[in-house]
Amino acid sequence: MRLIFSILSVAVCCNLSVTAQDNYSLWPRRPAELEQAQRLINNHQYDQALSLLSPFVNKRSLAGHEARHIVSEILKRRYLSARHPHVRRHTVRRGENIEKIAASYGSSSDFLILINGMLNPSNLRVGQHIYVAPLNLRAELDIEEREITTWDGNRLVACYDVIPEQNLNQGENEETQVKEREGELNGARIPRSSSIFASSNRILRLANGIVFMNPSQSIQGGSHVQMKPKDLNELSLLLRNGARVSIVRKPDQFDPYATQNGVPSPQVTTGSASR
Repeated sequence: MRLIFSILSVAVCCNLSVTAQDNYSLWPRRPAELEQAQRLINNHQYDQALSLLSPFVNKRSLAGHEARHIVSEILKRRYLSARHPHVRRHTVRRGENIEKIAASYGSSSDFLILINGMLNPSNLRVGQHIYVAPLNLRAELDIEEREITTWDGNRLVACYDVIPEQNLNQGENEETQVKEREGELNGARIPRSSSIFASSNRILRLANGIVFMNPSQSIQGGSHVQMKPKDLNELSLLLRNGARVSIVRKPDQFDPYATQNGVPSPQVTTGSASR
């Protein structure tokens, strides 16, 4: 569980000062709203900053890329904590364990362990109150932008840079799902049922054969998408098995709320941006 604890520590303590990763020396210049949003964040006025950044979140531009990452640093901290916007309290009943509780709320056991401050699942007591929250996020893998974003309805939650294999550029937009969240520790595969799964480095397998991995991992088969280990571990906490993933190759033809390949469109919730 040490790895999840480090993720939470980074999420809580991270510096929200985000600098432009791209070159604004050429036109267009960096929008003033991004600088103003950064000043608001420095003053802990996060909701005001989110409102200011909202018009940029869906832009396919340098400003849009930066805005998504700034919003991500704010919101993923909330979604990976007891301040999750859909959190509620659950009273442990006789015969329940962390897996049963997670399943009843459409969540995952490692996510519940995290938002309860590294709860020890073997010490659950009847009558104990724990925080629970559903995992209803969907994801978009944008091949051209080389990033994956997670969404709560129409609200951006997190954004991560990725490196997709070249062969993923070809084809149409595609709908798939998270098939399996695996763990790896010291080169050995760790199943989700293992007591040490929470401390493992994650691997995400999609139903269409795409595998998300970190550069140090060696995965046979499928098309690979590389991510930083910390980013991949966070993404694995945000997406449960069965979560919808859109592969976006032609953004001008992409409708996130269309039902494709039997994957239902998500419920729309009021948020800071529409996609």
